[in-house]
Amino acid sequence: MNIWLLHPFAGGPGLGRHYRPFWLADAWARMGHRVVIVSAAFHHLHRQPRVPGPQRINNVDFWFLDAPRYRNGSLGRLRNNLSFGPAVRSAAPAIAAQFGKPDLVIASSPHLFFISAAQQVARHFDTRFWLEIRDLWPESIIALGMTPAWHPLMKVLGWKERAAYREADRVICLLAGAEAHMRARGLAAGKFLWIPNGVSDGEIQSALTIESLAHPLVDRINLLKQQGRRVVLYAGGMGPPNAVEAILDAASILGKANAGIYFVMIGSGTSRDALKQRAAALANVEFHDEVDRSVVHGMLHASDCAVVAFHKNALYHHGISPNKLFDYCLFAPRSVIACEERALAGLEDLVTARCAPDDPDALAASLRAALDGSPRPLGDRLAVARRYSYSALAAQYLAEPPDRA
Repeated sequence: MNIWLLHPFAGGPGLGRHYRPFWLADAWARMGHRVVIVSAAFHHLHRQPRVPGPQRINNVDFWFLDAPRYRNGSLGRLRNNLSFGPAVRSAAPAIAAQFGKPDLVIASSPHLFFISAAQQVARHFDTRFWLEIRDLWPESIIALGMTPAWHPLMKVLGWKERAAYREADRVICLLAGAEAHMRARGLAAGKFLWIPNGVSDGEIQSALTIESLAHPLVDRINLLKQQGRRVVLYAGGMGPPNAVEAILDAASILGKANAGIYFVMIGSGTSRDALKQRAAALANVEFHDEVDRSVVHGMLHASDCAVVAFHKNALYHHGISPNKLFDYCLFAPRSVIACEERALAGLEDLVTARCAPDDPDALAASLRAALDGSPRPLGDRLAVARRYSYSALAAQYLAEPPDRA
């Protein structure tokens, strides 16, 4: 089968974050399918702009579309996002000439502005059109307080969301509990498929040899442990969706209790400076810049526990699927999450413990209890990770849905 996977922010080796399209494409290629990822040549997650046109990266084919550059301004980013759909339509004949006409067009949505163009391309080639939903738009923006519901842009996104659900032949979603939301907005019965994030098969193999990874930050964690500290690692985004302030408040509580628990914070984001200022008086917290995934994995392995926290928000009633949860499960000996119970539905096997969100005392108690308990054996973590391997997820993705009649 010839698959076109459209994702404006697709990542991969040397590209930056959003590895999911790369790992799915790699797995489908190993299943015998021909896959091309169509992405923007420039966006804010790229490590460096790409040359427009076809490129092959680690045996995965990409086609990069020229896109306006921008800095941090929202208007420039919006213009970049709006340009992707017309660029997809314009490039479709050239992509087909090189890679063949698609048997399946998949639009994966960090935003919705190109979905109608993707559907038009699928219709032009008389082929199936699938939609992959990572976040619920516009609900995610509204629920996180970024933009009010009355804003005209939110009205446009709501219209695009409903149109996308109606037009798609299948909707793949990373959130286990999102089907009712989509059905209420026009998705037909039998079209919903839950495929969460996961881990690559290569990273599962690397877990067997991760102990040999050398890096100054891994050495730093080992030094802290030699000094008698228990090390808790946070590795991820530092923006509004991540309740990193709750982690810092839990660190403060544990620091005052002289528990010997030390927090290492890795990542970047719009709230990073404010979070560093919040933690300035804490002697048991340190921050480091974002590093390569392989280094994070080595740090997780060296740590005693990994932690992640979410706010209490109705948005998460649909579910969560952060990449860090899968990394934590595979590489860290323990992991603790602060979120509502229904948010974790379907993914309970990934974590050591869960506690209530926005409750630093509960998080501090859960971390202390996890550290007092035995580490999760590597064999158990590997068994769980293999259920979420991208080879397994890729097969589920393309499988015919069961007859619900």
